[in-house]
This record gives sequence, C-alpha cells and structure tokens, in this order.
Amino acid sequence: MIQGAWLRHKQTTKKVSSGFKEKLFSFATGSNTKSRDKLISTKPGERGAGETETEIDEPPRHLPTSRKITLRGPLIPPSVLQQRLTPLLFEFSRFLSIVPAFFGILYHIYHIYHPPTATISFDGRRSPERIDYIISALWALLTGYQCLCLTTGLLVRWRVYYPPLATLIRLISLQAICWPATHFTLSLLEHEKRPVIVWAVIGTTTCASRSVQIWVTSNLWWEASGGPGGAVGTNGNGNLRENEIDWQRWKGGKWGGRRWDWNDVVKECMLPAGVVYCIMAWAEQLRREWSGC
Repeated sequence: MIQGAWLRHKQTTKKVSSGFKEKLFSFATGSNTKSRDKLISTKPGERGAGETETEIDEPPRHLPTSRKITLRGPLIPPSVLQQRLTPLLFEFSRFLSIVPAFFGILYHIYHIYHPPTATISFDGRRSPERIDYIISALWALLTGYQCLCLTTGLLVRWRVYYPPLATLIRLISLQAICWPATHFTLSLLEHEKRPVIVWAVIGTTTCASRSVQIWVTSNLWWEASGGPGGAVGTNGNGNLRENEIDWQRWKGGKWGGRRWDWNDVVKECMLPAGVVYCIMAWAEQLRREWSGC
C-alpha cells in the first residue's frame, strides 16, 4: 500500500516536471506545442501539410518584390501635341508661302526711296524708275496675298483627307516648289532690268493657280452654329471663317462634287489682278506725259 502511493506520487512528479520542461522550452523558443500540433496536418491546402510545420504547399498569391515599379507616361501627352504643337506647325508652314513676296516688297520699297541712277543702255532701254518699283510692289503684295489664300485653301482640303503628318509634309513640299519657281522667274526675266514685267508675270500666274485651288476645294462644306441644328454653308475658295465646326466632303457629281464657282473666281482672282493691271496701264501713260515722250 505504501509502495503504491509512492509510485503514484512518482508518476505525478514526473508529469509535472515534464509539463514544466515543455513550458520552459516553449517560452525560450517562442513556440507553443499546442499550436504546433495544430499546424501539423495532412489535408491539402492547410499549413503544415508539407514536410515541415512551416511549409505551405500552395504558393503565395503576392510575391514580395524588391522595389515598386510605377508606369510613367510620356513627358508631353499626345493631346497637348495635337492641340498646341500641330496647329502651330500648320500656321508656321502656311505663312512660309509669303516669304518670297515679302522680300520682294522690301526690295521694291528700298528702291522707291533710293532709286538707281537713270541710265540708258545700248539697246535704248531705260533703267527702272521710282514708278516702276511702286507698281512692282503692288504686284508683290498681290502675290503674297494670293499665295497665302492658296496655301490656306489647300491646307483645309489636306486636313480633311490626310493625317496631320502627311498634311505637314504637303505644306512644306508646296513651299519647296513655289520658292524655286519664283526665283527661276526672277532670274530668267532679269528683274533688275524689268521689275514690272517680272512681278506682273508672277502675280498673274499666282492668281491663275488660286483659281484652280478654288475649284479643287469646291467639294468641301461645313456646318456652322447658327441656331437649332446649325446652319450649313459652302465655301468654294477654301478660306477659313469664324464659327467653323467641321469640314466635310461634298459627295456626288462626276468629279466628286467639284464645280466652278465663277463668282468666287472673278471676285478672288480676276478682279484684284485687273485692278493692278489698270493701275499699271495708267502709270505708264502718265509717265509718258510727264517725260514728254
């Protein structure tokens, strides 16, 4: 009896000491035996289903990364390029068309205030006088105006039919044709000797080209705001106007809707050239009267 009580006391002491050792071990290592028992499992998808208690069979959904990469857009947004830079390039290329006429006007104004010395060549031709440079300046002014209108009308058409880059290339190509053509005419006809004839040829040719441009752009129309639903207008010469919303293609007709608007041709091309021709004729008659020829 005494021996049985001693055995029970020994077993109780052994359990207490083993429990105390487990608690001491878990406190030192920071682990919990009960939680460790729960981590050990053979069910797929749960922690501890692998070889050790800390492994997970399924990979984590979000892997850690060393740095966070942020996507950055372009320095200049495409909308800014389209709204600001493209119209600026169009305007710059459009005003390049008046460069030859502008320098011609400056040349003639200089010789109006500083005319060359009056001489007579071996073939009896007089040197240009002040009145000659005045008439030549008028022709150069008309040439610059018609070149600007011509380029503007073609720009309107190209913006309807082509993307911005193709339109810009066509604008620059147009100037690459007009500038050498003007220089070739000045050199061929010797503008130092006969400035009036040279610039009359250039101005008349530009007016004829302008009439062709009016026909080319006569199939364009736009819708302008003018009430409920807007008002529809036509512009055969291709000039830009206020309250313009959208240019469209006029469909129909054998030539794609193009037609000769003779009112615009007479008003925009024939009338300005006719006025300068009239001034040139009267200036020549008055010079003969004043010079006694």
